This record gives sequence, structure tokens and C-alpha cells, in this order.
Amino acid sequence: MRTSTILLRTILLAIIILSANQAFPQGKFEISGGLGAPEMINLRLRYGQNIQVGTCLYYWHYKASGIFPESYDLAFSAEIIYHFSGKSKNVEQGTWYLLGGLGYYHLDNLADLPYEDYDIGFYPRIGRTLNFSKKIGLNFDLGLFLPLSAASEIPYSFKILPSGSIGFFIRL
Repeated sequence: MRTSTILLRTILLAIIILSANQAFPQGKFEISGGLGAPEMINLRLRYGQNIQVGTCLYYWHYKASGIFPESYDLAFSAEIIYHFSGKSKNVEQGTWYLLGGLGYYHLDNLADLPYEDYDIGFYPRIGRTLNFSKKIGLNFDLGLFLPLSAASEIPYSFKILPSGSIGFFIRL
């Protein structure tokens, strides 16, 4: 419980700092929430224009209930995004992008997913941004998940798994 409180406070502090328009008038910060694999329900923070750096966070705590034990899921990754093509009437940033991410995953899902077997992975993706205005839009991306190490109790075996996400973003 203490970990989730600290994580929530850190996220709120980052939002407050990033939304200070006097310090960053160009709107180069992006915050988004979405769904993806393997990062599940996620929060992303990005900085930049045509080349962005960012992070993706996911945390979920399951309370013990009936036959299910208490468990938690955690994902943290660093990402680099290159917007390379396409035009939008709302922004100068290209609408197509390449994304590369390296992440740590601790997944104790109740459903048996293949991503649970790995704790570190790399995911290259290609994506598209739909800008509804200068400040808001959607990101869609698809690619691969390449596991780099197995969870401690499972022997490592290399697999190529699908990867992707969809997220609603706000530029600050």
C-alpha cells in the first residue's frame, strides 16, 4: 500500500511541475493514459517534439479474495519515439512514429498471459498519432515484444510476442 501511495504522489507532483506553462510554453510535454500489451493499463509521460523521450508506468494491486491470493503487477519502461512522416493541420509533429522501449515487468495476472514469464523486455513498434487539436489526440502503435530475461522461477526461452498500445494524450 505504501508503494502505491508514493507512486501516486510522484505522479501528481510530476503533473503539477509539467503543467507550469510559463516554464515550458511550447507544449513539448505529453501525458497519456491507455491500454497496451505487455504494459496493461498505463500512464505515459513524454518530452520532445519530433524526437521524444519518455517513460511508461503501470501498477495494480490485487487484494486477496476467495481462492485468489494477494498479488500485484508493476511495469516500468523507458522509451524513445521518433516522429518521421505525415502532416497534421493541428501540429508540426509528424503523425507516424517509431517507438523503442526497454522495460521491467512484474506481472502476477489472474489470467495466464505469456508476458508473465519475463521480467525484462524490449519492444520496437510503429505507430500513428491522431491529433484532434493542438493539445489532445490518440496514439496507436503495434510491434513486437522481445524478452531479454525470464522471471526468477522460470527458465528462459526466447519468444517473439505481439506488442501494442492505444492511448489518449494531452500536451501540456
